[in-house]
This record gives sequence, C-alpha cells and structure tokens, in this order.
Amino acid sequence: MGDPALDPLMKVLNERGAVIISHPHKPSAVNKELTSVVPLASYEYLAETSRAVLNMVGHNITVRFPKLKIVVPHCGSFLPLAVPRMQSLMPVMNNVGYLKGVDIAKNLEAFYYDLAGAATPETIRELLTITTPDHLLYGTDYPYVAEPVLIKNLSILKKNLQEIVSQNVEQVLYKNAQNLFEK
Repeated sequence: MGDPALDPLMKVLNERGAVIISHPHKPSAVNKELTSVVPLASYEYLAETSRAVLNMVGHNITVRFPKLKIVVPHCGSFLPLAVPRMQSLMPVMNNVGYLKGVDIAKNLEAFYYDLAGAATPETIRELLTITTPDHLLYGTDYPYVAEPVLIKNLSILKKNLQEIVSQNVEQVLYKNAQNLFEK
C-alpha cells in the first residue's frame, strides 16, 4: 500500500469515495524458526500494518487522495509509538531527501483505526495521540477470535471507552462506522 504503481487504482477508489479495510497477512520473508516460538499475530502483523501505513504516509496517499477512507487495524498497530520518533527525525530525513512535503499528522488524521486486538486503556490513549474519537471504530478480528472471547473483549472495551471517551462510547462502538459507510 502506498506503492506509486497503485496510484491509478487509488485515483479510481478516491473518485468513488471508497472505504478500504486494510489487514495484514503472513509475510513471506519471515524466518520459520522465529515463528515457531512467537506467533506472527503477536508482533509481525502489527509491524506489517505499521510499515504499510507509514509507506502510505510517505507517499502522501491520504493527502493526494482525500476522498479515500482507509481503516487501519489493531489499534493502529505500532503507529502511536513510531510516529513521535518519525516526527522527531523529520528535519534529518528532509535534509537527506526523505519525506519532503509530507505532513505526517495530516496523513494520519485521515485514517480510521479499528480497536480489534488489545484495546487496553493505555493503547486507546496512545492511539488518541494520532487521531480523534470520531476516527475510532469497533473491531473484532472475527472469525479468528472465538465468540466467548469477543463477548468478553466487548465488555472490557465498553468499560475502557467509558473511562477514556465517556461521551463518545456509542460513537466508537457503532456510529463512526455507520457514518463511514453512509457517506
């Protein structure tokens, strides 16, 4: 995602105001010995998602195609941690030709972020450093997560949202998605 070869597709999707749901997949270059000890879902999917989004940011996708609505999975993956570092390195990166003319914050604010995975209070607060409550979406990772776990996670998420975005719980749980798909 973000590859200039996809620009013609992005142009068509932008004209249609498309919603793009992104999700990681098993990368082909992963060491099998490593994955036999630590499952990919615990880190590699998050890294892959973060790489894809940062590549889109680096190519100004959401600025160049402002009608696209792109959903980032898993609480923004590593983005809330990577973005401050990236922003602090902007002067150095610009000096050597990287990210010239890229507004990281403007790109990131256009994305929507689902709360599938570990939507702990800490994770939600970190995510809110790069977005606003109107860009948070309830997500589950169904069917990969068992129904009893989903029900338990929803109960925990409601409690966490009440603590963090109290007046916006229903907005995050369903109204944001409703608005996203009705436009």
